[in-house]
Amino acid sequence: MGKQYTSVLKNEFDTVLPHKHSKRSNFLRRLKSSLRNIFLYFIARLMRESTEPLPNLYAMKKILLVSVNQRLGNSILITPAVSALTNALPNVQFTFVGGRHAKSILDGYAIKQIYTIQRIDTVLPQRLWRLIKLLRKEKYDATIHLSTSTNSLGAYITYASGTRHRIGCQRNDGNILFTSVFKHPHSRHKVDQIMECMEQIGIPALDERKIILKPKELLWAEDFFRQHIGNPSQKPIGIFTGGRQKKGKAWNLQSLGIITNNLRARNIPIVIFIGPEEVKNETYIRSAMGDALYIKGTSVRETAALISKCKAVLTPDSGTMHLAIAAGTKTVALFSKPNFERWGPKESHGKIIFDKGKTNTKDILDALLDYYTQCAA
Repeated sequence: MGKQYTSVLKNEFDTVLPHKHSKRSNFLRRLKSSLRNIFLYFIARLMRESTEPLPNLYAMKKILLVSVNQRLGNSILITPAVSALTNALPNVQFTFVGGRHAKSILDGYAIKQIYTIQRIDTVLPQRLWRLIKLLRKEKYDATIHLSTSTNSLGAYITYASGTRHRIGCQRNDGNILFTSVFKHPHSRHKVDQIMECMEQIGIPALDERKIILKPKELLWAEDFFRQHIGNPSQKPIGIFTGGRQKKGKAWNLQSLGIITNNLRARNIPIVIFIGPEEVKNETYIRSAMGDALYIKGTSVRETAALISKCKAVLTPDSGTMHLAIAAGTKTVALFSKPNFERWGPKESHGKIIFDKGKTNTKDILDALLDYYTQCAA
């Protein structure tokens, strides 16, 4: 008997519904955040606020960068800051502390050491304490928290690093974790926010999200498509069906099936990426999407390399959307919520389709064919 797949609930648009426990998870997450905010509020009233001027980063030798986030997209969004810092300070030795995807995303950047914090580490104080002892032993000249979140694990690690200069975003109710602060950015888009923060600390920032792929990784992707598609000159269109189901980001498979039918009618090769959250629904996805090259089980960097060899990528708001942008492939990003100006691709990197009903197939197909024609020219 073949592998059994968990059945999914669908609404009238055939989209995957959020899990029943998502409301409880969201409540617990908000509760923990509120408790941390209350804790910081009262601590700020007891401790003296630090208001030191920003230090001269160009005179430093060792700098620790911190941004702890377990989401793929958020891990990719800090790459403009890392790129700006390593380019502006070529003589500085950088260390990075991040979430589980940090090594995959930052491989190729001028960083000497990357420490990763897994989800389980947040409930195992001994592991965090070992990391903090390692960081304190290094005696960095400065620690920079590369996030506007001032109530996160990364902010506390920045404080615990024990460095003379601890730089982070300013809180409204007082600053106790950092010795020097930059103002909360006013920009709407996350990438612009990161660049605005860098400029406040004297670092010019111009880059977009970027993953640095090695020649051997790109060659592997070319060989993979040559073996499975055949014609190396006919690059495929990549499609990712998922998105965080708990957030309602997963797209209407019936609509995506219409897209794939139209692409097949034009003899355009189709590659469908099945992420970890979609594996359990693979049978349903294959039924809805039809004949295509299905890829699953690849690493983050392997997926990025394959995406880089696609002519365009269609994806809902997800980590894969950010990965496609970072890989330099034109990205058609699907949003059902009006937050696309904050997270979506810039105009030069892709196109945003905002559709609350998740049924707009014409605009999606037009965008994909437009990019396919542009790339073929």
